[in-house]
Amino acid sequence: MWVVLLVLSIFGVAWVSFDYLFTLPSLLPILAITYILGIVSDRVADSLFDKIWKARLVKQFYPQDGDDYDDRRYIYLRSERLAGLLEYGRSRLRICRGWTLNTLLILISLDLFILRQVTGLLNQLSIFAFSNGLLLALSYGLWFSWKQLTLADYRKVKRQSAWLRSQE
Repeated sequence: MWVVLLVLSIFGVAWVSFDYLFTLPSLLPILAITYILGIVSDRVADSLFDKIWKARLVKQFYPQDGDDYDDRRYIYLRSERLAGLLEYGRSRLRICRGWTLNTLLILISLDLFILRQVTGLLNQLSIFAFSNGLLLALSYGLWFSWKQLTLADYRKVKRQSAWLRSQE
């Protein structure tokens, strides 16, 4: 979405053929590009979140970042069911992390689109106020969810690996 808004901000909307846009030949390349951008944005978000927040969160459960890998490995080797539950949680975590970044990029692209394509100061201000409030609230909610899911992930890894070790 943010890429579309950015392109429309730069080039306007007059050149877009909406009749052709929603046909199969035009949707296939769009889906392929969307998939690739999803992978890239997930990697960027992962790097950013690791650098900014992860070390502080992991220290609540492990002395230093990376100490959780042994516990994860143990769970993956010893319990397929627990490993599946961990993967489910990590999938939700990745979605929240990626959408936090994407929501902020949508906000920036939408603001640029409004500045370049929407006429009338009152129209611009009202759209700015509504969209920025909504997108900032959504982004915070996604970040908060990511943080809570990350803490839950570390807590589960610590407890589940200890439980599995106690069963031997």
